[in-house]
Amino acid sequence: MNIALGYRWFETALGYHVHRAFTTQGHAVTYVGLATESRPGYGETTSILEICKSLNPRPDLFIWIDPAGRYFPRDIELLDLPTACYLVDVHLGHWREQVARFFDVVFVAQKNAVQRYRDVVGHRQVFWLPLAAAPDVHYDHNVERIYDVGFVGNMIREHVQSGRARRLTLIAERFSTNNLNRSYTPEEVGLVYSQSKIVFNTSIAGDITMRLFEGTACGAMMLTDQTDNGLGELFDPISEVATFQDDADLIRKIETYLADDARRILVAGAGQARTLAQHLYPHRAEQMLAQIGTAGRIAPMRTAGPADKLSARRTIYTHLHMLDALFDDARQAGLSPIRKAQHALPGLTRRVIR
Repeated sequence: MNIALGYRWFETALGYHVHRAFTTQGHAVTYVGLATESRPGYGETTSILEICKSLNPRPDLFIWIDPAGRYFPRDIELLDLPTACYLVDVHLGHWREQVARFFDVVFVAQKNAVQRYRDVVGHRQVFWLPLAAAPDVHYDHNVERIYDVGFVGNMIREHVQSGRARRLTLIAERFSTNNLNRSYTPEEVGLVYSQSKIVFNTSIAGDITMRLFEGTACGAMMLTDQTDNGLGELFDPISEVATFQDDADLIRKIETYLADDARRILVAGAGQARTLAQHLYPHRAEQMLAQIGTAGRIAPMRTAGPADKLSARRTIYTHLHMLDALFDDARQAGLSPIRKAQHALPGLTRRVIR
């Protein structure tokens, strides 16, 4: 199958993991996102219609993957082929709800967002597609596990407010860890988790994160916060991963599992086996194609009026800081100079305060 894939390219991007998964399955994948210094691509305002017409062979479907940087495909609702999007941080903000209305099939990384997005788009072609591990970088390196607890992640404002920073401080004060304050390449992530006896995971709002799959794939025991957001459908929360309820329980569980090597290794092995059998990106790629293959072309924006499309794109472009796209839309809509400025003002404001 010929797949056009749009995402913000960087080496740890979800889109890049999915890209490689499709390729290893024998599909022809063309990157149609923004050009970067290290990867050829297209401009922010280039129509996806023009891009797809220029490709040889022509794509059979188009998939947009979150996070997208300053990229959203212009004219996506006019594309004469199936379209799908994969939305990850659906627990943060609401602008992705407008994104969903432009696509025939919507995949969300969090189970508890499925019904909300079905309500938004007005159809049932919205599916839960959990995140996963990339088998070419997230694997057991068979090295000594020198860290009591491993963690790779960021400290954006949302995570600080969620208590992640507090819990990491508690852990670092009591146990040996990797460097929690630096960034890591995908290969380094696999190595750190292979060097860790336990991988710690905590979410913002009960979301199922990549770390859950990456840590288990590398053979570490996963210790994660308890959530009802599908965790029990992905892993047995007793025999395949361990969970904690609060800060005190977190420290107690770490101490318990570090003191019982046999039990910890047993849970780690069971979690790794589950991930390798069911939770790799090639598994997710197969699931995506299975759902897209039976779906209709029913994106709401395929039949929406000009004003509705303009408003939805404004929300998306504003969040993604796509100022050129905002002004292009205003110009095409025939807005007066004052209305053009008003249309782009939220985007300009976000750009300034960021």
